[in-house]
Amino acid sequence: MSAHASAHAAPLVVKLGGRALETPEALRELAADLAALAPVVLVHGGGAEVSAWSEKLGFAPRFSNGRRVTDAGTLEVATAVLAGLSNKRLVARLREAGVDAVGLAALDGGIADIVPHAETAALGAVGEIRSIDASLLRALLESGRVPVLASIGSHAGELLNVNADDLAGALAAALRARALVLLSDVPGVKLSGAFAARLDRDAIAAALESADVSGGMGPKLAAAALALDHGVASAHIGAWGGPGSLRAVLDRRAGTTLAAADSSTLSLTTAQPHA
Repeated sequence: MSAHASAHAAPLVVKLGGRALETPEALRELAADLAALAPVVLVHGGGAEVSAWSEKLGFAPRFSNGRRVTDAGTLEVATAVLAGLSNKRLVARLREAGVDAVGLAALDGGIADIVPHAETAALGAVGEIRSIDASLLRALLESGRVPVLASIGSHAGELLNVNADDLAGALAAALRARALVLLSDVPGVKLSGAFAARLDRDAIAAALESADVSGGMGPKLAAAALALDHGVASAHIGAWGGPGSLRAVLDRRAGTTLAAADSSTLSLTTAQPHA
């Protein structure tokens, strides 16, 4: 099915992180997966690159509950890397691979209404999403294009860093996406020493209170919960492992599937990481 033929279907929202962003080869492989799944909205991370540039410039990376502590210097680095280098490199490589990608940031066209985070005292120049205006994204999707969003927002004329998982979850909710996929280097949600193949909404809430969930997994689970609470049928957390990885996660052959309510999702059987 072509991108134009499927433009009016509910989009898939995919957040990219880790190895899925690292090499031209990975992005060419990813582009082939995406072309078969249109329409798609992409949200990208780039935290490793932000940290690397911060260290080069003398800013020690710091995190609190899986979110980057963003002082004035780190904000400039994050904006330059995420909305600049990382976004445009990703768009260039996707376009070269045949995906009609359009690079944006969360603030562009008022896509995301951002306010300072409730934990501003600890996090610094970090925002949280109050609402999403999906009209620009819908117009791009209807024209057969693939929006590629960096997680930089603004409030009262000032830039704010936004967690990319938070942005992906909010976009999936606003677009009534057919699914949310959070791809990184983590093959799923690990609880009690095993990767959970399936979790329902109650299990997500319990996991968020669990000592097993720490660092960046907390925002991923919160993003999945937000999407499910707004009518998205399923969310998926998995790793990029080469061609077919995205389809394997969507088909529940890899990663962790999260669904609002289904008796079959209560199992915590071990999921095998996709090779």
